[in-house]
Amino acid sequence: MKIKNFLIVVIFFLAATQIFPQQKLTLKEAISIALKNNYDILLAKNDAAISDNNYSLGNAGFLPKIDVTGSQTKTTTNTKQEYSDGRAVDKTDAGSTSTNAGIAFSWILFDGLKMFTTFSKLREYKELGDLKLRGQIETSVSNVIQNYYSIVQQKYNYSVAKESISISEERVKLIEEKLSIGSASNLDLLRAKVDLNSDKSNMLNQEVTLNSLKVSFNRLLARNVALDFDVDETIDIIEGLSFTSLKEAAFNNNIILLQSQKNINISSYDAGISKSDYFPKISLNSGYNYQNSSADANLVRANKSYGYNYGLSLSWNIFNGFNTQLAYQNALITLDKNEIILQAARTEIESSLLIAYQNYEKNLEILKLEEENVLTSKENLDLALEQLKLGSLSPLEFREVQKSYTAAQSRLSSARYAAKMSEKDLLKQSGELLSRQ
Repeated sequence: MKIKNFLIVVIFFLAATQIFPQQKLTLKEAISIALKNNYDILLAKNDAAISDNNYSLGNAGFLPKIDVTGSQTKTTTNTKQEYSDGRAVDKTDAGSTSTNAGIAFSWILFDGLKMFTTFSKLREYKELGDLKLRGQIETSVSNVIQNYYSIVQQKYNYSVAKESISISEERVKLIEEKLSIGSASNLDLLRAKVDLNSDKSNMLNQEVTLNSLKVSFNRLLARNVALDFDVDETIDIIEGLSFTSLKEAAFNNNIILLQSQKNINISSYDAGISKSDYFPKISLNSGYNYQNSSADANLVRANKSYGYNYGLSLSWNIFNGFNTQLAYQNALITLDKNEIILQAARTEIESSLLIAYQNYEKNLEILKLEEENVLTSKENLDLALEQLKLGSLSPLEFREVQKSYTAAQSRLSSARYAAKMSEKDLLKQSGELLSRQ
């Protein structure tokens, strides 16, 4: 009874989808939603915004520094004083007030070109932040493509399962007709019904897989996970990709190589910043100060002073335990290290690209073979059905032909998906994934 009730629920669900058709979600629409909602992309955008904010003249040290200070202090004291000439001061609850205010201006005029080098370094960090954002977008789009076509694949497998049920139902009907005239046995009918139930169970399992993939895909798009939708029917694959063109594009656009080059530029500027510590620093300083104080118990009852100051200051570190030299040498070592990392990355990208291209070509060949296999299997199935009707083929032999046809469709589905994933990986490594969508 539980199985029967479950089947009723499934049938009702399928009927409801016919009455209220699902909204079609294309790959471009899914990518657009991900670019707007995906959490990883939003976090990467915030990091890029921070790098953009840091790229400023003030953060590099070009702009002057202005500080304003002010204070006022009031005190109450008991004072008793005796002087050598006989005078005496004896005051209780004597008050005093002190007011101070000032503004200080300082501006570094020369620091060994550190501010210029720092500004260039901040620009590199800004561009590196943009590259990291692009890298995260590529990763997210790649995930969207992979998950989307996984749903397309499972949708195809679901239709294959439904088709298999239709074939098994026709087989049961045919055997029932033969049984009525005595040309078939109950054993043949029972076997046919068992196979039919097996196909129905396979379809239900396929539906569970399909629904789970949709929930995961909604989570990837950062939208309502319970939202139902439909996808495209087919998987379109780009054919004729050139390894030479992809390799050239990879060396110019691959996100890993671009980030490695930025790290080299940053290391070069770090070396320049360390080198600037060998030079003196010249600063312009100016300010204005105001001071006013009064006291009931002092000989001087009030005191006021104010005025401005200005001047130049020079500082030059002559020796600091060779720390400046050490920092400069370490910066050069880091620069050399990042250049080695770039060369290693180029070799790795070229190797990975070649493997991906070989997989792409082989998967296209496999896809063509499986397409031919499905056509051949379908012809074989149609022929077997006619032989089953004529009685020249046993039900068990027909079932094997049917299973062969279903297996061919399943292999075709896997081949299409594998070919599309090879294309996706190839475009991602070449840096052309986003431009091809």
